[in-house]
Amino acid sequence: MTTRVLTTFWRFSSGFKTPSQKILTTHLPSSQISTATQASIFEPIPREELVTKFKSRLRDRQFLPGSSGGGFPEFLAKPRDSFPLGVRVNNRNQSSLAELTAKCMEYVEENFPHSPAILFRGLPAKTAEEFSIIAQAIQDKTLTYEGGTAFRSQVDKNAGIYTASHEPQNYTIEPHNEMAFNDLYPSKLFFFCLKEAADGCGGETPLVINKEHLSKMDPKVVRKFEEKQLRYVRYMSDKSRGEYMNWQHVFTTENREDVEPRAKQQGYSGITWDANGDLYLWKKGDAFIRHPLTGEKIWFNQANSHHGSYYEAMPTFLGTEIPDDKFPCHTYYGDGSAIEPEALQHIWATTWECAVGFQWRSGDLLVMDNLAVQHSRIGFTGDRKVLAYLTA
Repeated sequence: MTTRVLTTFWRFSSGFKTPSQKILTTHLPSSQISTATQASIFEPIPREELVTKFKSRLRDRQFLPGSSGGGFPEFLAKPRDSFPLGVRVNNRNQSSLAELTAKCMEYVEENFPHSPAILFRGLPAKTAEEFSIIAQAIQDKTLTYEGGTAFRSQVDKNAGIYTASHEPQNYTIEPHNEMAFNDLYPSKLFFFCLKEAADGCGGETPLVINKEHLSKMDPKVVRKFEEKQLRYVRYMSDKSRGEYMNWQHVFTTENREDVEPRAKQQGYSGITWDANGDLYLWKKGDAFIRHPLTGEKIWFNQANSHHGSYYEAMPTFLGTEIPDDKFPCHTYYGDGSAIEPEALQHIWATTWECAVGFQWRSGDLLVMDNLAVQHSRIGFTGDRKVLAYLTA
């Protein structure tokens, strides 16, 4: 697969090192004083502060694909000491939100090689408008969600802010790398918590390190995906049919002539319209990539989260009889053969075995390396709202 992800803006060193800590010494060369002053606004958040009060059950969880199969962990694991890396922002100098964002991004660049998921807490931001200020202060190129596979509302078109998801709130979204099926996918994800779910109501954002997931996978399963690759198939109805996903929403156009060049840009080689005005797309792609920063081979695909079984488990499709090619997405091996149920179960089980959850608080900003970390969402009850911003 020819990948067009825009990763030329990575400015990190290729080495692995200890995460930046608050600098306390006063005996520093003058050249380092400004660095020390900047670093002093950040302090580590104790791991205990990120741990949820109530464990979210995974095994036999309703609306979670594979949860009743073999190998599934019983509960979502707690965060580790540095995953995600929690950082409190102390705004002693009363800097503006845009100025603080710039400092946070410098911290991200320094720490991403060893901490690919960083949670900033304490920024003077609580609203969607303030998240727009954060987004506009980030220097990376904004990426739209055009071509995505889930409904999202655009909160601020100028800033590129979206709702994180409109999937039914009692449904648990599988861990995935954002738009990994696409030739053009984001390198960084930014999630902003407007309102956290109440204690014991779910709503965590589980995180999975891709290289760890790959290390736990059966070498035979890995080898088969390497040899056969993946085939992604998509079905999008015309919006007049009122089905789950329509091509007008996916490609942000009412004109069919606009769709084909946009689909080709995203890597689709098969583009077909039927008599009802419905759209079918397919493409072949790799199941692995090399991380542009570390050079590591990582599991990077949506073999399971785009499989028809993902949709079969959703409340929206519960009890319906739908052929695989009429789900919004479906996956096969690259030669068109079916992915075995036991292979899917293995992927589900090993993914969730690696997943950790953390406690959201309103105003939190989570910055993730989309190539290194998968994310998901535990189903929830009550109110919860998280916004998203994608960059190339």
